[in-house]
Amino acid sequence: MKKVMLCLLATLAMTATQAQISGYKIGIKVSPNISYMKSENGDITIDKAPLKFGFGLVVDKMFAEKYAIGTGVNVYRVGGRTRYMYEETVNDVSSIYDLTRDYKLTYVEVPLTLKLRTSPIAGITYWGQFGAGISYLYKAYGDDQVQMKYDNQGAGGAYRSINRDIVTDNGNEIQKELMPVRASMIIAAGIEYPISGSTAIMAGITYNGGLISTYKSKDEVVKLTSGNPTLSSDSKSVETTGRNIAANLIELNVGIIF
Repeated sequence: MKKVMLCLLATLAMTATQAQISGYKIGIKVSPNISYMKSENGDITIDKAPLKFGFGLVVDKMFAEKYAIGTGVNVYRVGGRTRYMYEETVNDVSSIYDLTRDYKLTYVEVPLTLKLRTSPIAGITYWGQFGAGISYLYKAYGDDQVQMKYDNQGAGGAYRSINRDIVTDNGNEIQKELMPVRASMIIAAGIEYPISGSTAIMAGITYNGGLISTYKSKDEVVKLTSGNPTLSSDSKSVETTGRNIAANLIELNVGIIF
C-alpha cells in the first residue's frame, strides 16, 4: 500500500504543474468508506458494515467549461461479513460446512466517469459524477469460522447431523476463490472550494456498487429450508445454488485539486 501511495504522489508531482495548460485538473484524495457485501441469494446471510480506508489520484480531463471526463487511480479496502453453508467431498465422503467469513479485500481501481460542474455559487463549485469502474483484486483475506454440521456417513449413505467443533482461521488467504476483476457502478456528488489560484479543496460522497459476483461462477452454496440443508427425499444429495456476493462501498472523499 505504501508503494502504491508513493507512485500516486510521484505521478501527481510530475503532472500538476502542467494541469491547467493541458486542460486537466489533477488531485489527490483520502477516502474512508463503509463497505458491505450484498447478495440476492436468500441462502446467504449478510452482516456487518465495517469502516475501511482508501486513497487515490483524481484526474479530470476538461472538454468544456462545466464538463469533464473523470478518471484516475483508486486504492480501497472492502469488508463485510457473510454466512452460508457449502458442500465439500473428499475421498467419496461429502460434508456440509457452516462458514462465517469476515472479508479483508484490497482493490486497485481505474474509474471512467462523466463529471458535471456548476458555475461557482458563493465561491463553491458543485459537481455530480456517474460512470463505471474496473478494479483489480490486489489482496484478499478472510477471517473464517467453519463448523462441519453434516456428512453422508449415515445409514445407506444418507446425510446425518454431526455438529463438530467450530474451527477459526484468521487471515486465511482467499484470493484464488475470488474473481480477479471487479466491475462497478459509480455515482458521486460533492463540492470544490478554491483556496489559492487554481488550487481547491474537494469533498464528496461516492457510491461504488459491485456489478458482478466477487466469487467465481462455479462456486455454490447449499440451499436452505428453514435454516437446514435442502436434501433429496432419500437424504443422499443436497440442493445447491450460486454463491453470488457483490462488494459495495460508500466513500467520503476529501482531497486537494490543483
